[in-house]
Amino acid sequence: MSKAYFIQFEDKDLQEGSNLATLAGISGYFSDLTNIVLSNQSDEIKSKYEQCGVNTQIYTNEAFTLTDLATITKSLGKLFDANKHAIFIFEDSKLGNNLASRLSATLDLPLVCHVTDLTISPNSVTVSRNIAESKAVRISHLKQGGVITASLNGVIPEHATNTVKLTKFNFTSNSKIRYIKKQNSGNDLVYAKTIVSGGKGLQDAEGFKPLNQLAKKLDASVGATKGVTDQGWVDATRMIGVSNLTVKPDVYYAFGISGAVQHTAGMDKSKHIIAVNTDKTAPIFKLADYGIVGDANQVIDRLINLL
Repeated sequence: MSKAYFIQFEDKDLQEGSNLATLAGISGYFSDLTNIVLSNQSDEIKSKYEQCGVNTQIYTNEAFTLTDLATITKSLGKLFDANKHAIFIFEDSKLGNNLASRLSATLDLPLVCHVTDLTISPNSVTVSRNIAESKAVRISHLKQGGVITASLNGVIPEHATNTVKLTKFNFTSNSKIRYIKKQNSGNDLVYAKTIVSGGKGLQDAEGFKPLNQLAKKLDASVGATKGVTDQGWVDATRMIGVSNLTVKPDVYYAFGISGAVQHTAGMDKSKHIIAVNTDKTAPIFKLADYGIVGDANQVIDRLINLL
């Protein structure tokens, strides 16, 4: 029962993307893991998974929508009906926990949410989760398959290789919910047209306050490097790079970012890159279409005053 599936979704209309950091974390436990992605996109997201380190199957249909959880559950049920003894994994989020409970009922499999650790053996998968306000741990043994939610973040190895396959699937939505288009609210990075991203060159968490002001003026989303999120200056969901998000905006502003491969691998497909750094030899300038050698904080303040 070593077969496992990590199930993700890409909905461009809801600006909902996947979490590559969780995929990387899960891949460290299972030798036979397949990344399953349901999406209303096709070729435009294929490149995102070409170096994720896990063989990926993308099921596409333009009608796919995350507003119709019932139809998503039905589609997953048909897809996995012949593989009920596997482990099905969702990210530990509101969406992931909702769909995990639905798939568990559909496939008649045990459900364990908020998993914090896994132990794989030939005959079972042992999962652990915190209970009683994290004062105790509950251990469950899944011997005939199961559905779990987890956020076990990891790092995708450099030069990772894997296969990516695209398959059309049937999806007829009965949802009465319709999209209301709005300007980029800053909540999204995966589909943002403009991103202003900060590195350690902004000095501290206070340096991100002006960056957020600039983002509002540019109608942009705010990103960050791993070094910044590790320091706790901004939330980890803002991290761009091989450990988390891959982005391809029209314009990418890199403020105080040196240009480490871990970060640039997640943004080097941007159409236009504008870099600001005090070090004229910083690797980020090799990628940049436009570069400014100067203090990132001062440049941000000048831009805010000009806009």
